[in-house]
Amino acid sequence: MGTTESPKLPRGVTIRKHSSGETINITFTYRGVKCREPLSNLEVNNKNIKYAERTLGEIHNKVERGTFVYAEYFPRSARLKIFGNAATGKTVKMYLDDYLKICEVRNLSPSTIDGYKKCRNALASLHVFPASELTPAALKNWIQGQKTTLKTIRNHLSFLRSSLDEAVTDGVLQINPVSLVTASRYKSIKTEEESSYVVDPLSPAEVEALLISTGNKQWENLFRFAIHTGLRSSELCSLRWKDIDFIEKTAHVQSASVSGVTKGTKTKAGTRKVELTEEAMYALNHQKPFTFMKDATVFEDPKTNKPWANADAIRKKAWVPSLRKAGIRYRNPYQTRHTFATRLISFGVNLFWLAAQMGHKGPEMLFRHYGRYLKEYAGNTERKPEKVSGRN
Repeated sequence: MGTTESPKLPRGVTIRKHSSGETINITFTYRGVKCREPLSNLEVNNKNIKYAERTLGEIHNKVERGTFVYAEYFPRSARLKIFGNAATGKTVKMYLDDYLKICEVRNLSPSTIDGYKKCRNALASLHVFPASELTPAALKNWIQGQKTTLKTIRNHLSFLRSSLDEAVTDGVLQINPVSLVTASRYKSIKTEEESSYVVDPLSPAEVEALLISTGNKQWENLFRFAIHTGLRSSELCSLRWKDIDFIEKTAHVQSASVSGVTKGTKTKAGTRKVELTEEAMYALNHQKPFTFMKDATVFEDPKTNKPWANADAIRKKAWVPSLRKAGIRYRNPYQTRHTFATRLISFGVNLFWLAAQMGHKGPEMLFRHYGRYLKEYAGNTERKPEKVSGRN
């Protein structure tokens, strides 16, 4: 120890002797409970005893003003459970992580979990805030600094709100600060327009160039089938040979592969029978030599001879290299679905039929996404695309 004489102790400061040495303790009353807490890692000497006296004075003042937070001084104390503020020191990041664990326990879909993880990443600038100090003003500044759409900001705030509901339950927050902020009040219209998604289908010439330039027959079959059925990449990943009816020329779409997990389609309308054109049948017949005898998924990653893990694997391994080789301006693989839709719309097909083929409840979605391609559409309700299904 740093002194040979027993130092004079202020009121409320004591020295506890134990087998490994001595510890300075302070004693005070909080919420009617007499509390004794050690000041760990402090050598017993006059300087540290004075520090203990000042600390005790701060605690007394804060207790009197009603601003004392036990966890700020004693984050490892067992008494935190008694006072109900054991989580006071938790940051926003901790609550976001905890809520993700809750979602995983609830067995939410992989796509939902992935979406929440993206939300957590988007909220990175708020991570270091103690949850108890996150204010509506801080959220206002965060919203004003975002470059994404209003819808995306609302999604991120929704995840944050759900996470901080746990802080309210813990007694760390009296009111969830997210509920006091309206995103649209601070959102720039200009940013919304700059970030809006664009339907950008491939032209007939680009489709031809893409299929010629794949450099791999299985990639060509995959892209040809996608362009002529409108299936989502996640649906292509999980399509099985038993889903194909070669007599009726249909594909029964009933599942999708997301993050390597096969699950049901996105909506009830997503479970559907897609009529296969000659181009789609051509792709299937040329895919048979590669995977048909396995009696499993139709399309595989030729580098692993296993089903495509997810849509992003298709994009990185096959789509991007093929576009580069063909000299085609980049757009995401989902544009194959838009290519399918706009091509058939240009031929004046029945929009109710097309909506069913794409897995929509009705044609409203078509008007929303493809309005500018419908300017010359005459409202035809009979015609199907038989005359546009043949190979060139």
